[in-house]
Amino acid sequence: MIPYPPSYNKRPSVNRNDENQTKNHKTISVVGTGSIQVPPDVATVIIGVVTQDKDLQRAQAENTKQSNNVIKALNNIGIENEDIQTINYSVNINYDYINGKQKFRNYEVKHILQVTIKDINQVGEVYDVSIRNGANIEGGVTFSLSNEKYYYDKTLDLAVKDSVRKANNVASSLSTKVNNIPLSIKETSFGQSQVYPTNYAYKNNAPPIQSGLIEISAQVNATFEII
Repeated sequence: MIPYPPSYNKRPSVNRNDENQTKNHKTISVVGTGSIQVPPDVATVIIGVVTQDKDLQRAQAENTKQSNNVIKALNNIGIENEDIQTINYSVNINYDYINGKQKFRNYEVKHILQVTIKDINQVGEVYDVSIRNGANIEGGVTFSLSNEKYYYDKTLDLAVKDSVRKANNVASSLSTKVNNIPLSIKETSFGQSQVYPTNYAYKNNAPPIQSGLIEISAQVNATFEII
């Protein structure tokens, strides 16, 4: 599974009638599912700069210099400042322990950046450029969809149609029929996962990055009246 690029707020359940209204009907209840596999169109890369020195000011100055070099290099390949965000900046003291005694080693300054890439073909290039210009740590890449709701709505439509198909199949096996408009229908789950890799993002000598596909799925519980 991959993390959800931002958390998705499930829409409220849709019910034509409450449970009391279905008591007077003979009904069939089914679970409808739907899924769509979509290539991602947005990537988020975590990179950073760590510097160490016995003098705090020198450690900070060097970190600022390298971080600015990384940001400038990203700007030069088309990554806008609005798509580069500092998500962590910290200063720590490192110690060595000799014969059970704590001894000061140096200061460590860490600056972590989150880079949003709107052209996933640039993912490998972003890594390559960042590393060549001072980045020395990375936190991985996450792929996502810029218009997730659009694909979820299509998936939900498939889940509803699947519930109608299943209800009719059950009714047919019982030699009866159902009203295709459900008495009640409720969204019960939303899911997202990354499936087998299909695409590679690369340019020149940049490292190949497998983007894969993102699978969007939906599930509904539906109750149909036997007619």
